[in-house]
Order: sequence, then structure tokens, then C-alpha cells
Amino acid sequence: MPGTEERPPNDRRQRWTWRDTAFIAVVVLLGAGAARLTQDEGPAAIPGCESVQAARESEMVSITTIGGEDPGYNDPDYPWFSKSKAVAMREAVIEALPVDARREDPGFDFVFPAVRNFGEAGSTDTGEELTLGGSTTAHGDIARGDTRATISVDVREWIGAIPPCVEGSIDRREVRADGTVLDIYETKDAASPYAQDFVVAYVPGVSRVFASVTRFDGTSTQVLSTDELVDVALAPGFAVTEDVRSMTLCGILTVMEEDGVDWDVVSRLNAVLDDSWQSLGTSGVRLDRPLGSLSADGSGHGLCGDVVVTGPGAVANLQIVVTQNEFRMTGSGRIFPDGTLISRTEGSGTSSVTVARPSGETVVVRTVTRTTSPLVIEQLELIARSPGLEIVPS
Repeated sequence: MPGTEERPPNDRRQRWTWRDTAFIAVVVLLGAGAARLTQDEGPAAIPGCESVQAARESEMVSITTIGGEDPGYNDPDYPWFSKSKAVAMREAVIEALPVDARREDPGFDFVFPAVRNFGEAGSTDTGEELTLGGSTTAHGDIARGDTRATISVDVREWIGAIPPCVEGSIDRREVRADGTVLDIYETKDAASPYAQDFVVAYVPGVSRVFASVTRFDGTSTQVLSTDELVDVALAPGFAVTEDVRSMTLCGILTVMEEDGVDWDVVSRLNAVLDDSWQSLGTSGVRLDRPLGSLSADGSGHGLCGDVVVTGPGAVANLQIVVTQNEFRMTGSGRIFPDGTLISRTEGSGTSSVTVARPSGETVVVRTVTRTTSPLVIEQLELIARSPGLEIVPS
């Protein structure tokens, strides 16, 4: 399948050291215009495609690379990508997943590595220039019930024309009102091993996103529907021209650790938050997703959630962090007999409550808004002090 790649090893030192190789020969399925036609009869029509080209053979191509050190996230050939952009794209994938999708490795999934730079490439038969490398791919395993699958997202800049439809490569093409083109492929034999569905989203003159879901258990159950996979491919944050968001509250409060947070803990804390919201008395206030939507923050030692809360004439982001990395926020504080410190900070745009326990666990609940917050500081404190909102119960 186009865009399918082997999962890179976790240890960067074990990854393929392609920059030390002067010449590499690989076999790829060439795009339109680069290979010989294999059928004399006209190809079958594809919904949404004005024309369809016949399927093509694979050919040998050569890749010429320039030796030297790997520039990592600072490759001058790809100024659109950076470490901050990688973090923003990871957050985009995670936020686009359905709220009931369980991430199997939440501390280390969907990490976008440095862009692969293969240098110049050409077909050994035609000498035609090819577009290889220039993209970054992230992987993550998710589950729904007993069904598991791997989600892969590949992002690259795209300034060329939208490629023509090729027989057998996609099931249909959709063109959105804003000009975005979606190529969709759905596995015909869903129960076959390594069954893969994918969506390719082209934003003309901007970027191409290849999002796929691959099942390995031989079941016919879909982990993501086609519409949900489209949501991933179209998630905000992938466009190479899009501004990178500033560091999130999670990134400020946590540091990298090796251990992850168990899914049972995530589920337990989410249930605590859902119960807290029900008892908060928030008539007329709505959430865009359950308050219990925490997920691992990428540090391996904390959880984060960010929901949009809306009330009459008011809207804000309600952000929650539960972390084992001790943190103290400035502001008025109260110390309880058990040593728990509660700090409150109120502002025109941001209000927050921090509950720091003697164990070092910290809960931060805050609202960020450009209007008026639908929640008052007392409600934020009630959420932060929810009984049982601890990774390791005291």
C-alpha cells in the first residue's frame, strides 16, 4: 500500500543509517507517468475521479544521498518541520482519536521523528525524478474492546499537482468545498491478516497526510470507521503552513520519564472526573467531550485533559493535569493538616487551582478564555479536590 512503512525501532541509534550510504536501490510502486502501462483495456471507473489510469508495475529506482551528520529536527531542507511542530502534530493525532479509543502505549505513541531526507532519487529505467523521503511518520497502537490495530500517520509538504486516480489504488475520491482532496481505500477482505484501510488527504499547495489503520488479529471488526480515519487525516495541526501552538500545560508541568501510566489508572481517574462533573451543579454549561477524557501527557508520569466548556455568553478551555512531578504555582495558598497545599490564581483570561499533595502528586485545573469563563474558581477547586483524583491513591 502507498505510505506503508515498517515501524522504526524505539532506539534512535538502532534506526536505519541511510545518511551514511552513497547509493541505495529499492523497489517501489511508481506513481503516474513513471512506469509502463500493464493493461491494454481501459481501467474501471472510480467514484469521484474524472479519469482513471491503469495500474502500473514496480521498477527499480536509485537514491543518491549526501553523507554527513543527521540534522534531525533542524534539517534546512524542511523548514516547515521542527521539534515543536512534531509535538503539535502528536497532539493533533491524539485529540482526533475517538474518546473511547484506548491507547496501548500512551507515553510514547504517535511521536513524529525527524523528516527522512533521501536526497535526489530517480528511476533506473526512465531517469524520472521521484518524490521519496521528505515526510515524517508516527505510529500508535489503539484498542476498542478486544480489537486492536495500529494507526500510522505520514505527513509531508505537498506543492505539486494532485496525483491522478490509479486503478485498484483507491475506492473513491472526495473533494471538499475548501479544495481538500480525500482518497479513500477500504479493505475488501476485512478479516485477512494485516488488513489496512487508509485515507490520503491532499491540501493543494500545502500538505499531504496519509492516515492508515492496520489490523493484525484477523478479525473483521473495525477499530476506526472510515469517517473516524478521515477525522485523523484532517486533524488541525498537520498543515505545514499552520502555526505551531505554544507549549501546553502538560509540557510545562512534566518531564520525560521511562515508565508509563497504566490504562486502568487512566480509566479510574476519568471515572472520578465524570462523577465530579455530575455533582458540580453546572446547569446550562456544556462540554464538548466528557470531563473524564484524560490521556497520557507524553511524560510517562502524568495525565492531561483539555475540554471546551460553553455557557451562556461564555466559552473556555478547561484543562486538567494530574502528575507525579511535584509542582507549585504562585498565588494564595492554604495548607491542610495532612500537608496538602491548595493554591488559587485568578486572572481575566486564566484562572487555576493547584492541589499539591505531600506525596508529590499534583493536580492542576484551569480555564483559559478570551471571553468570560463559564466556571468560577470555586468550581475549579471542587474538580481539583475530587476524592480519588490521584495516580497512586494515598
